[in-house]
Amino acid sequence: MKVSPATAQTARIAAAIDKLASFTEADRSYTRLVFSPEFDAARDWLTDAFVAAGLVCHIDSGGNLIGARTANLEPVDGDLAGRAKVLIGSHIDTVPAGGRFDGIAGVIAALEVVHYLNEHQIELPFDLEIVDYLGEELNVWGTSCLGSRHMAGLLTPEILGRVDADGRQLASEIIRIGGTNLGCDTVRSDADQILACLELHIEQAKLLETQGHDIGIVTAIPGIYRYGISVKGQAGHSGTTPMDDRQDALVAAADIIQAINGLASDIARDENQHFVATIGKIEVFPNGAAIVPGQVEMTLDMRSASARAKSAFLAAFETICRDSATRRHCAVDLTPLAAADIAPMDSGLMQNLSDAAAVNGLSAIKLASGAGHDTAHLSRFAPAAIIFIPCRDGLSHCPEEFTSNEAIAKGAWVLTSCVLALAGKPLQAVVQQ
Repeated sequence: MKVSPATAQTARIAAAIDKLASFTEADRSYTRLVFSPEFDAARDWLTDAFVAAGLVCHIDSGGNLIGARTANLEPVDGDLAGRAKVLIGSHIDTVPAGGRFDGIAGVIAALEVVHYLNEHQIELPFDLEIVDYLGEELNVWGTSCLGSRHMAGLLTPEILGRVDADGRQLASEIIRIGGTNLGCDTVRSDADQILACLELHIEQAKLLETQGHDIGIVTAIPGIYRYGISVKGQAGHSGTTPMDDRQDALVAAADIIQAINGLASDIARDENQHFVATIGKIEVFPNGAAIVPGQVEMTLDMRSASARAKSAFLAAFETICRDSATRRHCAVDLTPLAAADIAPMDSGLMQNLSDAAAVNGLSAIKLASGAGHDTAHLSRFAPAAIIFIPCRDGLSHCPEEFTSNEAIAKGAWVLTSCVLALAGKPLQAVVQQ
């Protein structure tokens, strides 16, 4: 029985996804933390997969694994410097007890582009780099997107010098896996030669699934802003402190949480663009059943695809905190913890991807991302775009996370058609029946 190319492709995708899933902590699936033994083993396997596809591999100074398919062109000024490049990739690290597809699907889809080019003996007029960006997920050093930040010159000496609870310095870990820790404060040197940075990712939401679309063309990756909120009242005996004479920090914090939720809901509805605000981390002190809480430390995570929405929220947020402090006789202090500005995607690449979906007979819509991605940092120095594929029930960062091998294949078709268009070839379908 003859196996169709489409069946062979999905089988290859399935085998690669399953293999990467096997690199996990034995008692906590799926867990492949950056710099862990599981991560190192997965990197070794992926390097072999890159080499088997004819790619020349190296680890760049920021610890990114890059497999290069070099164009058959004459050297420029005696070497390969100054040659145009297209980057496609994502990441293979996971959050604790995460999923099998977040990031991984994007790396495997990028590799499928190479397989198609090889099978059809297609030469490109530029170098193609397939990238496993280092440490996209938030880690114990408090910074996500390590590899893409490094490419953008945003991995500062302060971040590199951080030490985790086990005494591991971030810079030393990057060096251990093959990085050189050089150029941490400068943009990638060949940035002006990069034609496009492309990424495929699961949606991590359920708009595509519920509306029945194959592909999401991302318009922007939201700005992500985090603030520490410290509420200080006065601890006291829960049985003897009168209700009207309390400085209950937890009640003040509850006021803030409820008000923020209402404010964010109003802004999201009125702005009609992606906007969310969450307080998901709370610590209560002294945290005793018979004690009026005297202090609360919590973290606000706010994400916005609109600069106007961000400004409106922050202005009202400060008022909310002041009002709660006055009403509950507590002190409320705000501390900025992290900020990453909104990253609009390149309009030309968005159109190329939309055209690529259409020529392959796939339904596509435009949508904003709710999560951060490596592409946000890449967009700071080169044209960049990202596509989403459906994610069952919108579940992600959990073992139940799922997308189909067919969905990954469809995304790979779109990436491949886009690459061929960037190469100046007539827009064509790459669906393999």
